[in-house]
Amino acid sequence: MKLRPLPLVFSAAAVLLALGAALYWKSNSTPPAPAAAPIIPKLPANAAPNSVALERDHAAVFQRAFWRRPAADDRILHAERRDSLDGSSGVEKWQWFIAVQPSPAFREWFFKDNPFELVPVAPDAPAPELASPPAWFPSAAELTRLARHRNREGRYLVFHDLANNRLYATDAGGGFAASRK
Repeated sequence: MKLRPLPLVFSAAAVLLALGAALYWKSNSTPPAPAAAPIIPKLPANAAPNSVALERDHAAVFQRAFWRRPAADDRILHAERRDSLDGSSGVEKWQWFIAVQPSPAFREWFFKDNPFELVPVAPDAPAPELASPPAWFPSAAELTRLARHRNREGRYLVFHDLANNRLYATDAGGGFAASRK
């Protein structure tokens, strides 16, 4: 019986092509992004009881506010978090404020995916009373002119300046127990 070399060549070429394509695809596929590390509040080692720990690291405040790290095209304009410490240097209450020029991807995630279950606030609703906002945060009168959203509890507040593509947001709440060993 005489072997035909042409079908063997085609079969070998097909196998090599399939292997090459598989290796190429595997080497060019993007590995999954690592999960974000849990956010653990950093209190100063020398924090005095009944004082306020102030955090102004933009990326850290962004991550605590939005539960994700900022992307390269998310522009954080201002950010501040305040932790009021109790007698044992644990956080008694916290509050943050942030101003962001969000990327299109962030805006889509934030408003379309709506991870914080925000609901729109009626334009004629009175302005919320904010406890000691920083000087860079818009005034109550300015906030009433922006698109407003809040979570179901009404503490997580987002003000969307559509004309300038800016988000101003704030939230506040009770503290947490200091870690004990």
